[in-house]
Amino acid sequence: MDRTQWQADQIRGVAMALRHWFEIADTEERMRELGIKGGPKNKKPPSDKRLHPFALTALPPQIVHLKHDAPVTTLHLLQIVYDDGELRADPWRWWFAWISIEMISRLGPDPSGRHVKDFIRKDESLKHVRQTAARWLASSEARIEQVNRDFRTLLKQALDEPGAPADQDSLIQRLGQPLLVFIEAMASEAGRISAGITEQLAERVERM
Repeated sequence: MDRTQWQADQIRGVAMALRHWFEIADTEERMRELGIKGGPKNKKPPSDKRLHPFALTALPPQIVHLKHDAPVTTLHLLQIVYDDGELRADPWRWWFAWISIEMISRLGPDPSGRHVKDFIRKDESLKHVRQTAARWLASSEARIEQVNRDFRTLLKQALDEPGAPADQDSLIQRLGQPLLVFIEAMASEAGRISAGITEQLAERVERM
């Protein structure tokens, strides 16, 4: 076994161990438990209907957090979730971190964030999340600014660097469908987190 394969296997192993320190709860189920959303187990109407749209815009499909007894090393490996100056408390970032750990555990290191990006963009289980990507956008002013920057970049590319006709068609399609821009922004944020976690895992393996 060469050094590269050994390192990849070690990173997967650390990611598998890291999964143990996450606690995952279904967002809709938790909303029912708290009386924010009605359902089969909660026939009565929500006590405060104003909380329902807030939860839908602010929270990802799963609520993710670390167990209270997680070791300090776990916090170091996930420091990219904390270190973003604008979105460090964002529950979506924790959800992306959880997805990243799952991807790394299954597929190996993700230094470019490609595995997670592809999952966010294409996986059938996230179809509903993609259809409601505007909720993700609306849950943070910083995210709106981020998407605006991405959109301006696309617009500049369409105007200044037309490239091949196929590229032009792709850009025009995305500019004409803002939802695609939102999904791409979601995938990019998830990819940055996955790449950062991979980097931290690789550094830890190097010290082993």
